[in-house]
Amino acid sequence: MIKPLTSSPLAAAAAVLVVVSAWGADATIETTCRDAGAGDRRVDVAFCVRQFLAYEGAAEADTWGLAKTAVLIGINLADDAIFDLTHGKILPEPKDKKAEAAMDACVKAYDKVGLAFAEASDELRARRYAAAKEEMASVAPLLQRCDGGLVKVGLPSPLPRYSADCLQTTIIGIAITNLVK
Repeated sequence: MIKPLTSSPLAAAAAVLVVVSAWGADATIETTCRDAGAGDRRVDVAFCVRQFLAYEGAAEADTWGLAKTAVLIGINLADDAIFDLTHGKILPEPKDKKAEAAMDACVKAYDKVGLAFAEASDELRARRYAAAKEEMASVAPLLQRCDGGLVKVGLPSPLPRYSADCLQTTIIGIAITNLVK
């Protein structure tokens, strides 16, 4: 005869630990994002939480780890923008040389955005926080260069989401870096 499963005290304790661990990880992300928002009012706390909860490993990270995760998210956003630009996912093929040059400049700008985030990652790992924040701060002008170059040749910026997300990731990364002790 098959006996029904009974829960042992060890199994119950393990279940409680899993639930508490999961809640604690989200609380750490939410708390860190909220603290970052308190330090810099430009931080979109809901965006911050969503980005980190979607990123594998972020739930286990401390504040320093979340700062490093923010720059990794920035690298991914820049890579996604480059892919979408170079594979016609955002705009059709440029119709003239000026539009083509603007698109090429945009791809180069996003390549530099990814590089700035990568350099910030290196600086964070070395615990050179001021240098990391400088690298992240260099992202905004690169985004403006891309969007502005496209507008000059009569193309609407195809990247408002990427621009906004990269900029918000920069703000979040700097704000969380400011929290690292």
